[in-house]
Formats: sequence, structure tokens, C-alpha cells
Amino acid sequence: MAVNESALLSTAVAGNVYDATWLKDRKKLIQIKDKKVKYYVNKEQCRCKIFLNGTLQIEQVVKEDSGKYTVTVYHQDGKLNREEDTMFIVQGECLLFPYHSQTS
Repeated sequence: MAVNESALLSTAVAGNVYDATWLKDRKKLIQIKDKKVKYYVNKEQCRCKIFLNGTLQIEQVVKEDSGKYTVTVYHQDGKLNREEDTMFIVQGECLLFPYHSQTS
């Protein structure tokens, strides 16, 4: 993933989820529960949103967004459905420099 792009981190759970929480490096970021979204960090600082299927979107990624992302998904009865870890790495911008050759 390159700087300033948007990233989608998804869960393997099929369909919409009842309760999903995303953490970055063990710190809560965002949760969707019963179709209601709760932010645990500053919304603008996070630059993230969560979809009904539990997918996390991070907009305009920066290098500091790199880290271990964990999603925990629960059934409506409160029992754990699944927990997944994703290592997310943001690389620097890809810079292209024009090459000019001189011929004599």
C-alpha cells in the first residue's frame, strides 16, 4: 500500500455482521454494533469508517497507519464469531524521476 491511497481491511465473515470491533496495535479504533458506529479515537485523526459487513476503510493512508490490525466479530448472543489479525504496511510514495540522456 502506498501513501495517500485508500485501504480496505475485511473480515472473512460472510454478509453483514452484528458486532465488529477493529483495533490497531491493541488499541480500539472503531466498532459497529447493531448497525450503529462508535469511534474510540478522533474521527478525523482515524480517517476510517466501517461498513455493515465489518470491512474497515482507511482513507489517505500514511506510514503511521502501518501496524497490526485486529477485528473481533461477535454473534448477536454475544458469543465470539471470529478474531482475525492483519499486518498492514504502508510504504512511502513512489516517485518517478524522468531520465534524460544526452547524445553527442
